Amino acid sequence: MAFNAEASAALIFLILYVILFVLLVLGYATGRLRFRSRYSIITLHVALRLASQATGLAFGLVGYSNVGLLVAYFVLGAEGYFTLVLCAYRFLISWHYHNLESHDSWLEPRLPPNTPLLDRLRDSFGKKKRPMASMHYFLIAANIMIITGGSQLAGNVDEYFSKSVSTPKVLRTVGQAIFITFNALFLFCVLHAIRQYRRERPGRFIHPTLCILLVVWPLLFVRGVYGILSGLYPPFNYFYFGNYDREGLKDSFVISEYILSTAMEWASCALLMLTYVTSRNDPPKLTPKSWRSEDKENIQLLPNPN
Repeated sequence: MAFNAEASAALIFLILYVILFVLLVLGYATGRLRFRSRYSIITLHVALRLASQATGLAFGLVGYSNVGLLVAYFVLGAEGYFTLVLCAYRFLISWHYHNLESHDSWLEPRLPPNTPLLDRLRDSFGKKKRPMASMHYFLIAANIMIITGGSQLAGNVDEYFSKSVSTPKVLRTVGQAIFITFNALFLFCVLHAIRQYRRERPGRFIHPTLCILLVVWPLLFVRGVYGILSGLYPPFNYFYFGNYDREGLKDSFVISEYILSTAMEWASCALLMLTYVTSRNDPPKLTPKSWRSEDKENIQLLPNPN
């Protein structure tokens, strides 16, 4: 059992994610953050990454002798990436609710505040014209493909890299391609929000939250490109024996993995959390026109769910 490069890198990012988790817990404890807000899903992401880094640390110490740890690390990492992509969209949708004149979002139109939680979940996968509902189906399918392909790969490494086409390779590549497609779509959504904001407020500079989301996009895109390469290019693949020596994973692999994957995710997560500062002075969510009944005398003000 040696404390090699993999274990060291896993420990560093485990500590970094602990810092983010503590900040979130303090936010909930002090009432600055609400459980039914966009921060709930980013808390889930951080929790998954904590579990992933802890598993990566254990794998770094034990080595390839315990393939189960590697598969667990791979699955938890895929779930972490899945929730992070959703986080980015949830934060943009929340910005729509607070800052657009309509106080609504074309990505996911708002529901009345008294809508039961079960109905909200059902609506997230409903047949209405909600882009996020369709996106949920595609991302879940992509997530299943990546996990299935990675799990099959653990026992068929030689076949995976000896054949130009194999089932695990196809599953991983298609799954990652779906994720990177929605990463590209995220850039369009942010640019569209900037254009709409400036049209509604002539002369105003770009909202700082949108600036942060613009910075988040290339980080997610790099992470997505690395995800595709890790399934096609052996030097980027955890399951390729050529990436190991007698002490465990080679330093070159650890550096590429943690810079192009883990660091991209951590930086994206930290920047999304930073939007708490840039959104503190956002206007409250007014009642959208689609909710208003015949009685239009009173406009209901809803709290800012930071």
